[in-house]
Amino acid sequence: MLEKGKRIPNWQVKDLGGNSHDLWDYRQKSHLLLLYDPHASSETLQRWEKAVQADQKQWDWLNTKVLIIQKAPKDVVPGAYVVDRYGMFWNYFSPGHWTFDDLEKDLVYYEARHC
Repeated sequence: MLEKGKRIPNWQVKDLGGNSHDLWDYRQKSHLLLLYDPHASSETLQRWEKAVQADQKQWDWLNTKVLIIQKAPKDVVPGAYVVDRYGMFWNYFSPGHWTFDDLEKDLVYYEARHC
């Protein structure tokens, strides 16, 4: 289990487009928002993609890369993960217990606390 404030492992994940990502590639560059639910329907995944695209200016302003993960290592539990630009685990939301507004507020709070 991840510990808040500790560095995340260098997970290698694959997004919905089939692109591979090493999470440590984003360190010092941007925050990460990882959305992973292997049981989510294709309609849900499409709804997430549309929501991210519709709010892209906000994610850019927050300097956040949103990854909707299709394939993750075995030790990754489904849910939404917030990781800061230094690769530190910030927060976790279990599946079905988050909204994009929750995630956005969490990142705004992080920025306000660290400025």
